[in-house]
This record gives sequence, structure tokens and C-alpha cells, in this order.
Amino acid sequence: MLSRLTGGRGEFTSLLVLLGSLLILGLSLVWLNIERWDLAYRIERLERELQNKSALVAKLEVEKGNLLSPQRIRELAQNFGLAQARPGQIRHVEAGR
Repeated sequence: MLSRLTGGRGEFTSLLVLLGSLLILGLSLVWLNIERWDLAYRIERLERELQNKSALVAKLEVEKGNLLSPQRIRELAQNFGLAQARPGQIRHVEAGR
């Protein structure tokens, strides 16, 4: 009776192939959409991470500037009892002859 409704065995096979192809196409589209969302979330996470690291770099550059400021170094030298060298206290030595 099924062959009578579909018009023959060849047409039934073609119908099954068509339905199978549509199923595969539909599943592929769903999979691609899931991958697209996953990629979007990963990109968003990486952008946040980049932003956080850029902020950290900026903070570290400010800290480096503060630590290397001449005023701070001068104060530390005074705390350790260091002073600027007077003329004649520095000797230049030639290396390796």
C-alpha cells in the first residue's frame, strides 16, 4: 500500500534521501549556531581579559614612575646616609689591559 501512495519504490527512496538531507542540513545549522554563540562568549571573555591586563599595565607604569622618581630616590639615599660624591671621590679605572 505504501508503494501505491508514493508512486513506486524509486520515489520512496528519493523521499527518504530528501528527508535525510533536510535533517542533516537542520542539524548542521543548529550546530553552527551553537558554535557561533560559543565563539561570541569566548571573544567577550578575551576582550574583558585584555581590558583588565591593560589596566594593570597602566597601574604598574604609574607605580614604576613613582618608584624611580628622583625625589623618592633622594629621600631613600638620605635615609641610608648617602650623599652626592664630592670632587675627587670618584676614580675612573680602565678595564682589562
